[in-house]
Formats: sequence, structure tokens, C-alpha cells
Amino acid sequence: LLYLGDGKINDAELPHRTKIMQMVLDEYRTEYNKTKDDLKNALGRISMTTDLWSDPNRDSYMAVTSHFM
Repeated sequence: LLYLGDGKINDAELPHRTKIMQMVLDEYRTEYNKTKDDLKNALGRISMTTDLWSDPNRDSYMAVTSHFM
């Protein structure tokens, strides 16, 4: 945040880590709901692609991509 603030923020003005986490989660929820509404209101068909993989530690991941115009 100090870097992004272009030097106009000092250490005392930085929000606490829990506040930053809450801000990130709030923004995620906003964007998630916008995307959900976009998909719900799409006039055409929606194509979905999925991909599954795991890393060397056997942590599993799944990606879902939606395509629509």
C-alpha cells in the first residue's frame, strides 16, 4: 500500500491486516455477484470449461471458465 500510495501514506495510516482482508473479501463478493448476474442474464448459451490438476504436494486445484457473448 505504501508503494501504491505513491509515498502519500505513512505507516500510521495503513489499515490493519484484518481490515485489508475484509476489504478484499467485500470486493470479491461484489465481483462474484456481478459475474453471477451476467451469467444469469446472458441471452445466448454459456459454454463451460474445467481443468483439474494437483501440485507435487498433492494439493488439488480446479478451474472453471465460462464463455459467453
